[in-house]
Amino acid sequence: MNRSLIIHEFKMIMRSKKNYLFIIALVSLLLTYCFLVLPATETADSFNPEKIQADIKNLKAVQEGMIARGGTGYGEMTGSPYANSVHDSRVKSRMLYAFEDKNFNRFVQLRMKNFDFGAVNASRDWMLIADARFPAYDQERNVSLRNLRYQGYLDANIPITYNMIEQKTALQSLVNFLLGTTAASVIFCAIYFSSDIFSKDRQHRTVLQGMPIGWYRLINVKSMVAFFYMLMILIGLLLLGVIILSIQNGFGSFKLSVPITVPSTQPDDYFGYRFSEYDSITIARFLLLALGIIPILVYLFIRINAILSLLFKNSWLVLMISTVLLFSERIYYSRTLNELFGVDISYFPQTYFDFGRIISGEKYYLVHLESITYEKGIIVLLCTLFAVEIILFIVSRIISKRRFYRKAA
Repeated sequence: MNRSLIIHEFKMIMRSKKNYLFIIALVSLLLTYCFLVLPATETADSFNPEKIQADIKNLKAVQEGMIARGGTGYGEMTGSPYANSVHDSRVKSRMLYAFEDKNFNRFVQLRMKNFDFGAVNASRDWMLIADARFPAYDQERNVSLRNLRYQGYLDANIPITYNMIEQKTALQSLVNFLLGTTAASVIFCAIYFSSDIFSKDRQHRTVLQGMPIGWYRLINVKSMVAFFYMLMILIGLLLLGVIILSIQNGFGSFKLSVPITVPSTQPDDYFGYRFSEYDSITIARFLLLALGIIPILVYLFIRINAILSLLFKNSWLVLMISTVLLFSERIYYSRTLNELFGVDISYFPQTYFDFGRIISGEKYYLVHLESITYEKGIIVLLCTLFAVEIILFIVSRIISKRRFYRKAA
């Protein structure tokens, strides 16, 4: 009976026109990103030879002016601007030659010395740098993380390519996707696919006759089918994206590093602000940690949708409420907010919906709350899932199968 029911539910969810259209939209967005957006995107690591040549020319003009007016000396307040200018122009020239020769190992080493490259790239999204208590610290952090990533290229002992430097390889693109708020689309897919797992049955009178299976057991089967269907779609999209990007920009390497932020091991602080430290993990470890939290979040929202479906019996209302829950953190988010209703925000599950930032330590850094960790996130989400299971069990007893289908009969 269970096997037949599972097959039946899989056929139902796979034949859904709503799901077909959504999958087509997802594939279209993926193809647009791979073939149009990413190739035309200049990242913070992109290199513009023409601009560097212009910078070198301007630096030489400044140096000639300093020589003409005798301004090549050293000052207690200014240091040695002339010597700094000469050093900068030499590094830029060598970096330009290394780029033209495609000697990217040397290019990376020179770029780490080029302090002018420390210009802060624009925020990835709405969180970073906004409401920062110490904006200069954000800038220093960006430079530190960049240098860690570059050092990771050298330590991996693999051929470095320009696509790798621009972070456009398949694996790096996947990591950047998970690090940004676009990762919320993974959870939204789970919300969308499971928003009508019950309400669609109410449109067919034959279903209302019921099956010789318990109501709560039926709910569990539908949730399980939605969960595995969601994972199947994610794996399919992942493979499609990785294949396309690997052909275009290379696959990358699991040994490449992902910079992370961790609380400082030093007790000293600065006017009550404790600084952070930086480390790195491999892409392989980052993806394994992501695989540990994504299924929990997906299943959590599927079960939440089950509760909402029993209560409201309308798929669009379920979709809307669950989406609001997914983005609820944005309602109160602030980099100076550590508590909500007097409770540490690390105890709220929505803090961990942005799972990529939890793994990288960026979420801890943004609000400077050391209690926000990956391990605690897993515990909080599992506790939330346990509470949701209890609520679902109670609701399924209150709203029985007959009561749920009553109005449609």
